[in-house]
Amino acid sequence: MVDELRDEALQNLMTYQDSMKHSYDKKLRAQAFKLGDWVLRTRQRSNEEPNSGKLGENWEGPFIIERLASKGSYFLKNLTSDVLTKPWNTSHLRLFHK
Repeated sequence: MVDELRDEALQNLMTYQDSMKHSYDKKLRAQAFKLGDWVLRTRQRSNEEPNSGKLGENWEGPFIIERLASKGSYFLKNLTSDVLTKPWNTSHLRLFHK
C-alpha cells in the first residue's frame, strides 16, 4: 500500500516536472544576430556612475556585431570601429532599432 502511494507520488512529480519544462521551453526564444546588426548591451554595474542608482540607464550602446565567438556569444565593436576584447552572450544583448 505504501509502495503504491510512493510510486503514484513519484509519477505525479515526474508529470508535473515535464509539464513545467514544456511550458518554460515554449516561452524560451533563442536570440540570433547577424553580422553587422546594431545591438545594445546590458550596462555593467562596475561601470556605472556612483550617483546613478536604480534610475540609471539599463542599456548602453549601440554596438555592432563584429563576429561570432561561439554559439550564443558575439564580439562587438563600437561606432568608432574599436573591437571589444571580450565576447558578449546573447542574453545580455538586445537589437537596436535605428
